[in-house]
This record gives sequence, structure tokens and C-alpha cells, in this order.
Amino acid sequence: MMETVKQESAAEDAAGIIKNISGMFASVDMPRLAEDGLYTGAPYGVLVNLSCALERQIDENDNRRFYNRMRYAGIVKERTENTYHWDDGTYPNMAPGLIEQVLALSFIGDKKNIIMAGPSGVGKSTLAVILACKALRRGFSVKYRTAHDIVTDLQEARQGDSLSRYINRMQACDVLVIEDITYSDPDSKTAHDFFSIIDKRYGRKSTVVTTNGNLKEWAEVFPDKKMYAALLGRLYEDAFVLNMNGAKDMRLSRAQGMFLGVERAIVKNEAQ
Repeated sequence: MMETVKQESAAEDAAGIIKNISGMFASVDMPRLAEDGLYTGAPYGVLVNLSCALERQIDENDNRRFYNRMRYAGIVKERTENTYHWDDGTYPNMAPGLIEQVLALSFIGDKKNIIMAGPSGVGKSTLAVILACKALRRGFSVKYRTAHDIVTDLQEARQGDSLSRYINRMQACDVLVIEDITYSDPDSKTAHDFFSIIDKRYGRKSTVVTTNGNLKEWAEVFPDKKMYAALLGRLYEDAFVLNMNGAKDMRLSRAQGMFLGVERAIVKNEAQ
């Protein structure tokens, strides 16, 4: 009786692994190998090894595609939530739970923007990269550029007669991250082109902006005051505003911590 139970359990385990194998082959569009009957009767150990090998290969392929998409988006290194540490006291001027809310990525489906404002070193860029990488992992298309790079790209695209294609690419992605938006100084024509990107995304796609300074002061460089007002309206309307002012300089704190650790090690060695 016990032997029969063991045999039935082994058969169920084998059937489960076979389903997993055929399902993985189906997921990579290999229907000829996605038939359960091909693996029926194979030794249990062979099935386990095949299943594990397929899982590893699929994971490697997924990661390879992700890193290719990440490089195409303009991101050098993946960042995750594990590399970003905050608590309720980190950003004294920010509403509690707002970071967790934007990290859920629901803003993308809702076509909302995100504006992160604060001085250098408080984590704006880190959070922007985390959001971009999470969006890529979820299958969204992403472009990650500094405002200065966008201005330069627009000027070069205009000279090369590829302006409309560039604007369309910037408009089409699900998430456009614009870093250091106040560190750009577009000329009159480029300012209109920049506005065109924001205008085409308005209400259709999500834009994430980081800024060290005052967006209103920056937007005043736009020669057309109506366009200036419209630009701010399109960025701010129904946006999540992450006020990071008042936070400690994370980079400085890490540097000080490293220096303190080295100093303590020196003192300890001298004492010995």
C-alpha cells in the first residue's frame, strides 16, 4: 500500500514537472517542444535537470533583453529599491507614503507625471533610476535623458533634418525621465521643440522630472510667456510632487561615514 502511494506521488510530481517544461517551451514560442507527450515516461531525474536548465536559460534570456532595453533607454546601471533607504523622517517636507505610492508604478497607467525637487545629494537621481528600471522590468518603454542632452539632441536633430522623428521617439515612450531640467538653457527654436515633446505627452504618457532649482524660474527662459505657462501646467497638472527639500545630503553622509570608518581603523591599528 505504501509503495503504491509513493508511486502515485512520484507520478504526480513528474506530471507537474512535465507541465512546467511544456509551459516554458510554449512561453518562448517553441510549440513543437511544448507537448506533454514528448516527456512522458522520461526518468524523473532527467525531467528535473531539463526543467532547471530551461528555467536558467529563460532567466538569462530575460536578463539579457532587460539589459539591452536598459542601455537603449539610456541607463548605465540598474538600481533597485534595495539600494535606496528612507524612512518617514528622511524627507521632512514630503507627505508620508508618497515614495511607496510612486514605486507601485500606478502613475504610469494613470498617465500622471512625477516631479522631484530638492538640492543635490538627496536621492532624486537614484529614485528616478529605480522608477525607470522597475518600469522596464514591467515591460514599459522608457527613455532616460538629462535636459541638457535633450536640448543638444534637438539642436542636432534640427540640423540633420530628423527633428520630427526625434520628437516622436520622445513622445512615444511610456515613461520619459528628464534629469536636471533646470540645468538646460534652450534657444528660442529649441525651447519650442522641447515644449512640443511635453505637449505631445500631455495626458497620454508619464514624465518624470528632477530639478535642483525652481521650475518656474527655469521656464521663464522660454520666450513665449503663453508657452511658458502651458509648459508648467502640463508638467504640474495632476502630478505627484516629491518635495525633497530639507533632507540630508546622502552622498555627503556616506562619504563622512566612510571617512569615519577609515579613521577608526587607523586609531585601532595605532593602539595595537
